Amino acid sequence: MIKARKKQKVDKFANFIDILKKAPLSRDAFVQIAGRALGEYGFDVSEIENFFALGLELFEREGHVGLATAERLLDEQEFCVVDIETTGSVRSGQIIEIGAIKLKGGEKIGHFSTLVFAPQVPPVITELTGITSAMLVGAPSLAHALCEFRRFLGQAVFVAHNVSFDFGFISTSLVSLGQPPLFNRRLCTVELARRTIESERYGLDVLKELLGIKNTHHRAYSDAISAGQILLHGFKKLPDWVHTPEDLITFSKTAPSLQLEREEIREYVEF
Repeated sequence: MIKARKKQKVDKFANFIDILKKAPLSRDAFVQIAGRALGEYGFDVSEIENFFALGLELFEREGHVGLATAERLLDEQEFCVVDIETTGSVRSGQIIEIGAIKLKGGEKIGHFSTLVFAPQVPPVITELTGITSAMLVGAPSLAHALCEFRRFLGQAVFVAHNVSFDFGFISTSLVSLGQPPLFNRRLCTVELARRTIESERYGLDVLKELLGIKNTHHRAYSDAISAGQILLHGFKKLPDWVHTPEDLITFSKTAPSLQLEREEIREYVEF
């Protein structure tokens, strides 16, 4: 039942975004549609500034409200490439590190990196990331870290390798702290890589090797840098019709995949 309600919320928000992507709405229509989709979050949808605070950048022009990412050129858009390390799943774990870089016009314009306090780090996570419980002593609380990260993220497009995990984990963590979820537009570098890089697999380690990216693996800031390099590589491979961030998101989800088929290995046994 809980999953069904969560899916219904996602569907309402997705439908709201799809409507905005097509064309700006009159202010009255916008307020009505936004109210039906987002009224349960308890904020005044008639105040455009409230959407900015939640990460969704809108514009208001001549009595109409539209999605900024549907009109802005790619070079003028900020992209925030994010990675997190956690102690487990979203149900049982907690964020222990956040790393992010902000890109605009192909250039890095900012960075964010912090450990996050947790009382204990499971040995398997320490083995994977190198992060120990001792390293987190004196680190910012989850509430403080997420507040600072949200301020850094602003209205940028949220980018990550397997974006549903990072975006979903951060949003769920915010809600658990009594804060609203992220409303930022999002882009997955796994999906983008499938449309711009020929490969059998699209794990971060595989793509790093293909693109010659050499840095620490399974640390948030380093992995954010790696995902940022994949994003910039994808920019170079886009078709002519991709002009805006919304075009880019659509391309990453709908363009034909370049994934290579695994070659069948046959063993010939001579009798």
